Amino acid sequence: PKPGISQAMPLRAQPWPRTTEEARASLMPGVPISTPPQRGPAALRSPAALCGLRHCRTVPMRALLDRVGSGVHVLPWSPYLPEELQPSELRDARAQASNPNAGLHHGGHAAEGASSGGPKTTSCRLDLPVANRVWSLSQEAHGCRQVQKALEGAPSDAVREALAFELRGHVVEACRCPHANHVLQKLILLIPASSSHFIIEELMCVGVAEIARHKYGCRIVQRLVEQCHPNQVQELVASLLTDIPGLSSHPYGNYVVQNLLQHGSDEQRFQVANIVLKEIRVLGLESHGCAVVSAALCHGPEAERAALVQVILSEPGLLVFLAGSRHGHVAVIRTLDLLEGDDREDACRRLQAETESLKDNRYGRAVIEYIESIR
Repeated sequence: PKPGISQAMPLRAQPWPRTTEEARASLMPGVPISTPPQRGPAALRSPAALCGLRHCRTVPMRALLDRVGSGVHVLPWSPYLPEELQPSELRDARAQASNPNAGLHHGGHAAEGASSGGPKTTSCRLDLPVANRVWSLSQEAHGCRQVQKALEGAPSDAVREALAFELRGHVVEACRCPHANHVLQKLILLIPASSSHFIIEELMCVGVAEIARHKYGCRIVQRLVEQCHPNQVQELVASLLTDIPGLSSHPYGNYVVQNLLQHGSDEQRFQVANIVLKEIRVLGLESHGCAVVSAALCHGPEAERAALVQVILSEPGLLVFLAGSRHGHVAVIRTLDLLEGDDREDACRRLQAETESLKDNRYGRAVIEYIESIR
């Protein structure tokens, strides 16, 4: 053994190839050595070369071929591969694009849409580069932007509905995906509200409260409340109303409750504000709950806002505690806005009595400065 080399180092079982022909024979056993080596994409077009590559010993190439050949994902760079290596989904999409009537004669998105009440017109969809790839592209950072641009530039609602229909069965996954959730939000904003019903149905199957607690799923619930008719989301909102206290204290669920207070129907806003009023002693002591209390004071029905103000004033120490918290100080400022006359003066005196402790943080200082500006 040479000096400096450990005896335990594993030795190569076979000698290294000495010539280019020997290297080609080890990597591509199906290709005769006598043939001159081909370069570029043409080297992958012969069946013999493909056969050799499938069994090659280089791990990156084998992993690449396995991933492309699996057909699970149509990656953005798949169209640039040789035809023999392109996924079958991409080849089928090209065949349909060259013959638009073909999709009407065999099972596919066109037949599925016609049979289940989905979009009836699909020939215009086939001209878009994202057609038949909406779900696979939506799961990628670059692909989700492609889909959103296609939705914005679609010539009609029928085309958007056809693209939206490709997400049927993947709504829950899209809600939890950091990229696909943006596509789902864009769909809710652009397609007619009546076409969003399949999204609501799939969310109800897994539980809306669970999705409302998700980092990305809470956005989908908010967009549905904003864009859909109250009757369309009545069942969805009813499911949320059973868990308002829990959602209000959740890092992401509290945004859904605030959204209900701002964009829900009058009846929905009344119900949410009533629950917040009953639970204010618990919500007022919790960071995310304070944000919901502030939203109720800003967007709740007038009668419920007045009742909330009276509870905040009557609960010992709650007013001062809220004044020193991140979201609570907004509720205190809003409370002072809603008060008049002697009630406002009394609240201001109680807060100014705690000036020293309130000035220890920026939220308390903001309240003291506001009191000085209105007196």
